[in-house]
Amino acid sequence: MPGQSDTLFDQYLTLDDPYQRKTDKARLPWRMCMEQSCEVFLLASGFAFSTVMITLGIPLFFFLAISGWDLGGLFAHLDNLSSRYLEADAVRRLTFSSDLKWVFFTATALIAAIRFPAFFKRIVMNFPAGGGDE
Repeated sequence: MPGQSDTLFDQYLTLDDPYQRKTDKARLPWRMCMEQSCEVFLLASGFAFSTVMITLGIPLFFFLAISGWDLGGLFAHLDNLSSRYLEADAVRRLTFSSDLKWVFFTATALIAAIRFPAFFKRIVMNFPAGGGDE
């Protein structure tokens, strides 16, 4: 189960016998809050990273598809695109770069919106409403 561990940090000293360590299954509220926020941060950063990687993989998939799944054709298409980009004047380069940024951010937002319900469900399933490890 996520967030469950029995380490030295999970133990506390009793007042009756200060040298006897006991495991505390009901963690301190601040400790549980820190653990859960770190886990949410890790899940969110994994979600963001994988969303960006999916977005960057879509153009590769597109170029491979139009080249007939041939790497020679892929590099021919990329060579054609790069040579036309280098021959263009500054205004056309700026317009192309701007359009490319908007397409990338829009695609990233769209993919994130599609994937967000599953991510939210994973967060809700890992952290029940009552909190704690009952």
